[in-house]
Amino acid sequence: MKKFSSSILAVAAGALILMNVSARADEVKVGIIASFSGPFSMWGTAYKKAIGVYLDQIHNKIGNHTIDVIYGDDGGFNPQRAKQLAQDMVVRDGVAVLGGSNLTPNTLAVASLINEAKIPYVIFNTGTADVTDKSPYFVRVGPTQWANYYPLGIWAAKQDHAKRCVGISADYAPGVDSMDAFKHGFESNGGKLVDRIMTPTSTQDFSPFIQRIRGLSPDCTVMFMPLGPQSFALLKGYAQSGLMKDGAKLLGESETWTPDLPAVGDGALGVVTAYPYVQGLQTKENKAFRDAYHAKYGDSYDYPTSVATLAYNGMKVIGKMIEATDGKRDGQKAVDAVKGFSWNGPGGPASIDPQTREITQNMYIREVAKDENGKLYNKLIYTFHDVKEPWHEQHKK
Repeated sequence: MKKFSSSILAVAAGALILMNVSARADEVKVGIIASFSGPFSMWGTAYKKAIGVYLDQIHNKIGNHTIDVIYGDDGGFNPQRAKQLAQDMVVRDGVAVLGGSNLTPNTLAVASLINEAKIPYVIFNTGTADVTDKSPYFVRVGPTQWANYYPLGIWAAKQDHAKRCVGISADYAPGVDSMDAFKHGFESNGGKLVDRIMTPTSTQDFSPFIQRIRGLSPDCTVMFMPLGPQSFALLKGYAQSGLMKDGAKLLGESETWTPDLPAVGDGALGVVTAYPYVQGLQTKENKAFRDAYHAKYGDSYDYPTSVATLAYNGMKVIGKMIEATDGKRDGQKAVDAVKGFSWNGPGGPASIDPQTREITQNMYIREVAKDENGKLYNKLIYTFHDVKEPWHEQHKK
């Protein structure tokens, strides 16, 4: 792959911006990189729909500028592809802002490029806590694994039935963070993480690992898998194993993705997760978002998913950047403009921490239950209000 030095990248990008300005002075281009195909395509699909809702609500304009969103498909775990897409968008397309992401390795791959080009990148999702430390142009609107699992550990330790827990996670950085965060919250409040099971990211059959968990006789099992085939396979396998009925409660984050619950069945009842969104949240912002989504796409109650809210919040931040820079490419001004920026999103009040460029938001503890019609859903059972990103809070410089 051809490499560009800082000076070449800057000159090329500058020349293309001038060309774009001449062609369309009122147009601002935004590049969104995510998985639109492959095993993680649910992420890109949800992002694109949420972005459509946002653009409709602002009539596709910020100030005098028309917003032109360009999509790039990384296809899944493919850091080289993600970096190439970012480079093309910066140099060829002349984007003012980049955004998206749903996998940590792909996000990290673009850090050096955005540092050279001084382009802001609004991360919709990537769980590894220290990602934003890799570039001053990273701003994250999705929760880290620490933001999900640290409160989950605190909540679990305070339940009478959960004193000994086993962890099972995909063996890559977010999986390590998930187990570290849960352990810290759980053991600081009297629990004990008795074992960690790390599985290859390609794992589809979890039966040997579930059997190992059974042999440990825990009170609870905490899981993390990237949302997609692995998370579904583990959730379904655990639900069918009978471990929940034997008293080993299953805990996680977004694995109880509402569209998957019918296929898992009643075995999912009682699974507890932590995430900054609940579909049935009774706020005017969530109602407006859901109504607009259903009016545009006609999807069922299962949608929009929690994944869609990440992109919607991300576009709120990108919109603020465009407004602050009047659509011009100015990475530092764009990032400075959103430090301390606050808004009410579908999941409640949110803001960007000025020091860490991480989101502060509510964290909801949800439990799979049945509604009055017998439909499985994530029921809100507890709220941690205004959660600052815990890893950065504990590693302040």
